[in-house]
Amino acid sequence: MPLRPSPRALLDLGRGGRPSRGQLAVTVLWLAGMYTTAAVRTGALEFPGTALTVAVAGAWAPLLLRTWRPVLALLGALVAETLILVFLAVPDSLAATEGMGAYQPVPLATMLAVATLTARVPSRWGWWIGAVAGGYLALVGLSQRSSATSLTDLVLFYVVLTAAAVGVWRSGRRERAQRAAAQRAAETQEAVLDERLRIARELHDVLAHNLTLVNAQAGVAGYLLRTDAAAAERALADITAHTRRAIDDLRATIGLLRTADGTTSDPGADAGAGGPALRPVPGLADLDELVTRFTGAGARVDVARSGAPRPLSPQVDTAAYRIVQESLTNAAKHAPGTTIDLALTWSAGGLLVGVRNPVRADQHPGPGTGHGLIGMRERALSIGGSFRAGPTTDGRFEVLAALPDPLDDGDLT
Repeated sequence: MPLRPSPRALLDLGRGGRPSRGQLAVTVLWLAGMYTTAAVRTGALEFPGTALTVAVAGAWAPLLLRTWRPVLALLGALVAETLILVFLAVPDSLAATEGMGAYQPVPLATMLAVATLTARVPSRWGWWIGAVAGGYLALVGLSQRSSATSLTDLVLFYVVLTAAAVGVWRSGRRERAQRAAAQRAAETQEAVLDERLRIARELHDVLAHNLTLVNAQAGVAGYLLRTDAAAAERALADITAHTRRAIDDLRATIGLLRTADGTTSDPGADAGAGGPALRPVPGLADLDELVTRFTGAGARVDVARSGAPRPLSPQVDTAAYRIVQESLTNAAKHAPGTTIDLALTWSAGGLLVGVRNPVRADQHPGPGTGHGLIGMRERALSIGGSFRAGPTTDGRFEVLAALPDPLDDGDLT
């Protein structure tokens, strides 16, 4: 059963703080307007009598609360203007000819209170507030005057509803601004999460690749120390090269946080501080060096290229390199000693990357979390491509990534 709001909660509806200078100025000017309309309600300028003067001040006084407690301000204005309609309206003998002037200064206080309240509550509530307040004053006027003033009572309803419309417009504008701000915040949060995932993939690819090679070289060096000291020394030198490469790749990855094109804003900054400048993000131009590092660690990689190689967009180039790197790393870790087949096929629509390696039943696979396959799939999907990985019918494991990068019309001529 839905909970009903308490009377206190209703009174606190739209509650605010102290009025600003502008709001206070409007309230003061509103009092002047109310006295002016009261003075001309019979068609001639006539200063209100004592009773009407006090009544006007009493109807205006609740408006001092409109920014703090707008519900109380509206209730006070309704009560005061009800008394004016009942006791101080233009006599029946003149009301029919004076029209709206017979009720002045009603409903000016209610209009300002309604506009204030409806601007502070959800817009769907504003119409109801205006209809109830305007309908109430119209019914009071209708019950006190003759049927000749029924059109005036209808006008009374519509002018209060018009004030509500002003408040609803302001409320709707505020709600749209809030929704836009919430959407921007959600988009910012999503962009932050995407960036974190992208950096996580980069770090995973860099560390998994280089540490796998270091692990393989360390195993080779440990074996060769007992049989071939010179070869063991070369293996240890390779470990140094791989760790240095890992540090450089990490620097390049961190550099992605600083610029949008994958290069540092100040390529010589690190060099000036005594360290190497950050390298650009690797791409397929570094493929031969990547394969050399794997073969130096004892892996066998056969590379086949078909189609006409061409420059790729930075996103596709980086994705292709990282997918190849991760695939070779997985193959070297889970099926050491086997031959890895790497195939790159260029076409007008993009690049197809295929990596296949035998699955050896006598080899215990290295530890893995599955994050590498997830990262490769995300890289392919993020540029509109497709990705598939799994065993084949001939007992091999295959990674296949289609990376779209169509030629521009200018390139086709």
